[in-house]
Amino acid sequence: MVNRPDAIERTSDPITPHNYRAVRFAMLVFITTQIVPYFTLFSAKYLYDGFYVSPQANQGFGIAVSLLMAVSAFVAWQAVKAGRVHQDRDLVGGRLKTALAIGLLAIMAEIYQWGMRYVSPQSRFGEMYYMIFGADYVYALVGIIMLAIAIIRNARQNMVPERFWTADATAYFWIFVGLAWIGSWFMIYII
Repeated sequence: MVNRPDAIERTSDPITPHNYRAVRFAMLVFITTQIVPYFTLFSAKYLYDGFYVSPQANQGFGIAVSLLMAVSAFVAWQAVKAGRVHQDRDLVGGRLKTALAIGLLAIMAEIYQWGMRYVSPQSRFGEMYYMIFGADYVYALVGIIMLAIAIIRNARQNMVPERFWTADATAYFWIFVGLAWIGSWFMIYII
């Protein structure tokens, strides 16, 4: 592209407080709509499997993974608070990195459990187990991509308070992923 003197320089305007509330509300509405697939999967579990929990399911491992996801979601919430209260981009970036690392550890642990085949995929319980946690993996993959983008953007740009929205939206989505993972654990291992 050739530099032309008459070219208009594009800059993004800072988000006003009113617009910030609007985009935050829109993100929360989006996240709320993502609960629908989980209700469908949980309903299917009851329809096909009832209250059965396979004795081969490693409940201790499931608890450990869910606790890791809960801690990761809590750290993501701390990133939101760091952006709002302290307006410190280094603190936000550090907490997002920590949330990502803990989340990746939880996902690798669950992949390990899948590889051990504690639950047979041919059983009715196994079908629901792999389907529900498969949905968790899809959302977790999107969350990991979002966390990575937010971390890179935080490191490359001067994240003034008007531009913390990327970190906020990412943290909100990652909190949803953590809560959905905990809900899935509860539905698979407890009920």
